[in-house]
Amino acid sequence: MTMVLPTMEMDTAASNQPPPKGNNMTRPRPLSTFSSASTDVDILTPTTLPKIAPFPVDTSPAAPVDPENVVPTKEMILDSPPEGGMQAWLTVAGSFCITTAVYGLSNSVGVIQPYWAQHHLSSFAVQDIAWISGANIFLCLFLGVQVGPWFDRFGPRWLLMAGSLVYLAGLVGLGFLPEQSDAAARQGLRDPRTMYGLLMLLWGIIMGSGAALCCTVALSVLAHWFEKKRGLAVGIVFVGSSVGGAVFPLVLRSTLPNLGWEWSMRILALIVASLLGMGNILIKGRIKGRRGSGAINFRCFRDASFFWTTIGCFMNQFILIAGLGMVPTWALAKGFEQQSTFVIVAVMSGGSGVGRLVAGAISDKIGRFNTMILTTIFSIITTFAVWMLVETDRTWLLYLFSALFGFGTGCVISIGPICVGQLTIPSKFGQYYGTSYSVVSFSSLLCIPLSASILENLGTQGFVLVFGAVLLSALAAFLMARFAIQGYAWRWRDVV
Repeated sequence: MTMVLPTMEMDTAASNQPPPKGNNMTRPRPLSTFSSASTDVDILTPTTLPKIAPFPVDTSPAAPVDPENVVPTKEMILDSPPEGGMQAWLTVAGSFCITTAVYGLSNSVGVIQPYWAQHHLSSFAVQDIAWISGANIFLCLFLGVQVGPWFDRFGPRWLLMAGSLVYLAGLVGLGFLPEQSDAAARQGLRDPRTMYGLLMLLWGIIMGSGAALCCTVALSVLAHWFEKKRGLAVGIVFVGSSVGGAVFPLVLRSTLPNLGWEWSMRILALIVASLLGMGNILIKGRIKGRRGSGAINFRCFRDASFFWTTIGCFMNQFILIAGLGMVPTWALAKGFEQQSTFVIVAVMSGGSGVGRLVAGAISDKIGRFNTMILTTIFSIITTFAVWMLVETDRTWLLYLFSALFGFGTGCVISIGPICVGQLTIPSKFGQYYGTSYSVVSFSSLLCIPLSASILENLGTQGFVLVFGAVLLSALAAFLMARFAIQGYAWRWRDVV
């Protein structure tokens, strides 16, 4: 039923509205579609409207706005997540298992890549080997451009199952690559270029493609269940990648010297298969699929806050992936022993897990962009005040830096997708996340080869200075994103 109000009553209500402060021609955009700083939207029905004129002034928050159309939409209210419940937290547990298996193994590249350099690819330069791990992470993020809209339309079930099978196929294939030259010759792999091509195919392309399906679904499905608590949920899920990044290097530290490469990969495949199986069982979508979702939406970049958020995530992704992949190599170049590299990756991943959980929890209270800015500043201080002082006679300082640097980068990497999700509605999160991280993926492709070249040409101290400069660029980008969200009127106390 539609209620038609007298024109005089509407004019009276409009005249009672207080004039906006500042510029009367523009209004700042909402701080969040369903920000933790806002109250619930009250939907009035004809039975709850007052029976006596005049019609009262509505002082409740405005209806949510679709960022693409900039108009109130009923879909925003229908998509409002339940913020909890048994199935919601089971989905979080399933996503945790997925990130432990996939991102955890990717985070272990810091110990796998030096092993390739010593055994499988001893005739290749470090920056050439780095393209293999770079391709893996690049495809994981870049293919999210298409996986995101597929998720919006079809939901998580079949995409996650397909991704799990593809990822396991690549990992099992690695278990059949010999590391000894005589065994390689018997299998027709004497040519080093053939071995390089197989590692690129299995680790870089096949496992990277499977990771894109698994991880995009594991992160996107959280938007179906959480908004106000999404920071906490994503923080818990990203702890999984840190758990895997800490456990897998310690497993390899024991199995590689005793069992060799082939059986080490088979043991990892068994662990990963168990985790992916749990994820497939526990994860469940809530919002019915949408038809007609495009692979990418360039209109997102018309929003200055989305543009600057993507730039900031690009810079932070460079630091995270290059740190996990190159800090062990940096330590070797500095003069530390080989065994220390396993400990560095484990300590860094452990610190990252704590950071992701802490950042996810506090971001729901103080704001996602505020948290991103503070944790980026923490990483900058760690880089210039601790990393610059690391020397071979201060091993304890290397481990302290690894823990602090892992904490800082863990914070910023877990908040990035939440910041992107804050700029859109839940049913379109997959598309926005895929659009943003298709750009961020190029950072993952280039960061390890570029870092290897920087280390070779500028030395260990120059390497640290470049990392600090990239972090400063990330800080500037997120400051601009926060400024744009506030309508270019900076207010310190806003929960953004």
